[in-house]
Amino acid sequence: MTRIARIAFGVLVLATVGAFFVTQKLKSSPPVVVRPQFAPQPPVLSPVAGARVPSVTFSFWILHSDDVDVSIVDAGGTIVRRLASGTHLPRKLRRAYRWNGRDANGRAVPDGPYRVRIALRHQGRTIDLPETIVVDSRAPRPQVTAITPQGASGPAFLPQGGVAGVTIHLRGTEGRQAQLVIYRTDVTPARLVDTVTIPPRHATVTWDGTLHGAPAPAGTYLMGLRVADRAGNAGSVPPQLPPRAGVSGRRAAGRAGVTIRYLAAAPPLAPVAPGERALVFVDARGRRFAWALRRLGSGTLVAHGDARAGSAQLHVRIPRTAGTGLYGLTLVAAGHRTEVPLTVRADAAQPRPVLVVMPALTWQGLNPVDDDGDGIPNTLPNGGPLTLARPFADGMPASVANGEGALLRLLDADLLRYDLTTDVALAQGVGATLAGHRGVILAGDERWITPSLASALRSYVQGGGRVWTLGTDALRRSVTLAGGTLSNPSRAPALTDALDARPRQPLVQTRAPATMTVFQDGPLFTNTSGQFPGYDAYETLAPFPAGAKLLAAAGPTAGTPVIAQWQLGTGFVVHTGLPAFATRALAGDLDAKALTLQLWTLLSA
Repeated sequence: MTRIARIAFGVLVLATVGAFFVTQKLKSSPPVVVRPQFAPQPPVLSPVAGARVPSVTFSFWILHSDDVDVSIVDAGGTIVRRLASGTHLPRKLRRAYRWNGRDANGRAVPDGPYRVRIALRHQGRTIDLPETIVVDSRAPRPQVTAITPQGASGPAFLPQGGVAGVTIHLRGTEGRQAQLVIYRTDVTPARLVDTVTIPPRHATVTWDGTLHGAPAPAGTYLMGLRVADRAGNAGSVPPQLPPRAGVSGRRAAGRAGVTIRYLAAAPPLAPVAPGERALVFVDARGRRFAWALRRLGSGTLVAHGDARAGSAQLHVRIPRTAGTGLYGLTLVAAGHRTEVPLTVRADAAQPRPVLVVMPALTWQGLNPVDDDGDGIPNTLPNGGPLTLARPFADGMPASVANGEGALLRLLDADLLRYDLTTDVALAQGVGATLAGHRGVILAGDERWITPSLASALRSYVQGGGRVWTLGTDALRRSVTLAGGTLSNPSRAPALTDALDARPRQPLVQTRAPATMTVFQDGPLFTNTSGQFPGYDAYETLAPFPAGAKLLAAAGPTAGTPVIAQWQLGTGFVVHTGLPAFATRALAGDLDAKALTLQLWTLLSA
């Protein structure tokens, strides 16, 4: 070792020994800032509005009185907020300060670690407290990743044989206590029906299909999560609570749906001829069930039977003596009951002049069944897609009692013979066609229609056909039907429907029943009084486009058509615009009955 190297080494040793003795002296001296305390503990806050922990409070006292500066510094030592400047603190008097995670301009500071810096002006010392304040503005992102046991493509089902409940698998709760929030989504609006507490550090929770100790009603349920992190940032899935159809981000991650089903059936949506067998898919949860077939509105039993436990397919033979019409297929299993529609068409060898069309597209479009297991019913208002071959969640469609069913019972009571089909069968080219009939009755709310069927219906009228549409807000929305799936429903209704009507929505609702009075007479109103009283809801029509010629009209005031007939090409269309029309005619309203008979005459001539 050279002489210079030996000298340098000696200096380094002396410096090291000196530093050691200085450090020992500082360690043995009393601290100048005494007993700092932070709340909450550990100190973490969120500057986000509404956060549960919006600030951190800290306190301390100093050994010797002094003028102090109290600041918040970031990880690099830069001051981001000064809480006190030159404030005189007496010795041994605890003083508290609060910081809300914002800088001097009121802006939230970036997430990360921060410390409290205390400057003692007269002592010429600056101390950074050892405790770290964490600013965290990011909400947790909990997820329901799976529900087991689960079907191959759809939701989990309860009840299930041999299964006490379903297991919901979780992620993103940050090891904290969370809440399972159970929403029922097949009702409007979707609503919270129950919550289950999930202990900290649990990755699963079980739901047994009960709500407040009672079996949950049949329906579609979404398993959601709520959790708050240490800073009080609340995270939830779905992000919109309760979930709403059409809202971006409404769907939960993974398949978070559970369907409660006790008994349901999926009948064919195309009509069945007398003597044929209708294939009905039944979900009785593996139990034995009984069934009965009756003509809608009649107590007469047409066919009946039962099926063994585990049966999923029911073959219902339609008696040859059964007449054309809408039938109710009733199923009963273990105290549960459901009824679904079954259409029976006329014998092809006995053609009928008028074809009645059931709105099966609308039936299924509004049928709240969760096809894909995300906990949101697949309906056309929800944007689809949906499969046609699925059970009716609520049994008989709600519109049948006062709409399609009432019209058919009215026609049956007057012995008016008709052929019967559905819009699904027409769109698929199955069974009866428009061209084989003089007139067509659209018996219900044809809320959605395929573009090809809309085009065919318009061509039918322009070529001399006659159409009576009883529905409201109808024929203005398109939907694609391909491979048994309905998809791409139009986002908004068109101004003009497929047959040139311009219905105004919503329906006019009146406190006192209104009278529809004829203000443009024509053959449509032959054999009627010209007045149709007693309606508290009706749909008015805007002026027709140039291609349509108004032939006859009645409404609450002159120039406001509700009941209207217009010419389109060489045929005509009639719009009644009265949701209660069929039920009033069936109940014996003479004016409604007379208009029905006159319409039949015009359609079948």
